[in-house]
Amino acid sequence: MDARARRSFERLSAAVLELAAVKNPETLSVAEIARTAGVHRSTFYEHSDSPSGLLRAVLRGELDEARERFLGGAHERAWDVAVRDTTLAVLHHLESHRDVYLRSLASAADASLRSLLSEHFRASIRLLVERGAVRSPVADPELVARFVADGTVGAVSVWLAGEAPRDPEAFLDDFALLVPPWWPLSPDHPD
Repeated sequence: MDARARRSFERLSAAVLELAAVKNPETLSVAEIARTAGVHRSTFYEHSDSPSGLLRAVLRGELDEARERFLGGAHERAWDVAVRDTTLAVLHHLESHRDVYLRSLASAADASLRSLLSEHFRASIRLLVERGAVRSPVADPELVARFVADGTVGAVSVWLAGEAPRDPEAFLDDFALLVPPWWPLSPDHPD
C-alpha cells in the first residue's frame, strides 16, 4: 500500500471506529464514513465494499498484529508467557474498542464481531497446535480450536460487559481456572 492509500485507510479506520462506537455498524453508510474521514466515497470503495467489511478489516488487523507480535516468529519460546501476553493484548484491544464490541456482542441479531473474535482465536489456537504449544487431546485439532475459541469469546464478552474498572490480569487469573489442563494458561498445565 502506498503512502497516500495508507493515509486514506487510516482516516477511514478512525472514522468507522468512531461511528461504530455510537451507532450500530450495520446501519452505517459509506457516505457517512467517507464524510467523517474527509475522503470521497470512491476512496472508501478502494479499501472496502461495505461499512461492516471495513470495520471487520480494521479490527481484524489489530487482532492479527497482536497475534503476530507474541506468537509469530521463532518457534522456541515459553508458550504460557506468549499465550498470556497475546491474551492481554487482545483484552486491551477489546477495552479500547469496548463500545464497538458491546454493541455487537450484546445483540442476538448481529453476530459479526462475535464471529470475528472466534475466527481470530481459532487461527491463534491452530498456530499453537501446529507449533506444539498445545497438544490436542483429541484427533481433530479443529474441535480443540472451536471449543477454546467460542468459550473464550463468551468469557471475554462477560468481562467486557462488566463494571469498570475491568482488570485484564484478574480476568486472566479467572480464565486460567476455566481452561482445561492441556491449555498453556492452566495452572495444571504440564510444563
